[in-house]
Amino acid sequence: MLLRSCAAAVAEPMAMIFETLFVSSEVPEDWKTANIVPIYKKKGPRSDPNNYRPVSLMSVPCKIKESLIRDNLLQFIECNDILTKHQHGFMQHRSCPNLLETMEAWTEALDNGLGVDVLFLHYRKAFDSVSHKRLIEKLGTLGIQGNMLLLRWIEQFLTARTMRVGVRDSFQM
Repeated sequence: MLLRSCAAAVAEPMAMIFETLFVSSEVPEDWKTANIVPIYKKKGPRSDPNNYRPVSLMSVPCKIKESLIRDNLLQFIECNDILTKHQHGFMQHRSCPNLLETMEAWTEALDNGLGVDVLFLHYRKAFDSVSHKRLIEKLGTLGIQGNMLLLRWIEQFLTARTMRVGVRDSFQM
């Protein structure tokens, strides 16, 4: 909220800091630490740990820089036709068309007298289980190596990350 209300005054200094960190491929250590805090789901007794979900809180400047990198990476992916039109996950404006295409295909199959079997999979924490080394290699093979600064910054961002769990203002690594 503070950054938003001071945006006009801090935009230029933050842009300079972001540029310096990007060019040097540096990611501040506190940007690599996530504070995991339990948030009550508003159902069931508060005394039951299963009624809480973990939320990862990170530095606000880090989240801003991360979103800038993500936006540029997605733009690169879209401009270079790296993903097919059938890729819908994590792509803006594609989740609704995906649902509509699926419903249309099922309806057409049923109209033609065919059966429809559906298997739902939930890839929980899929990104957290991806090998960061393989991800960097894959980004390199997709053409990101043309922008070594971007690739090095992403690698530094993903390297040596830590988490600490906080309960009642006390944190444990």
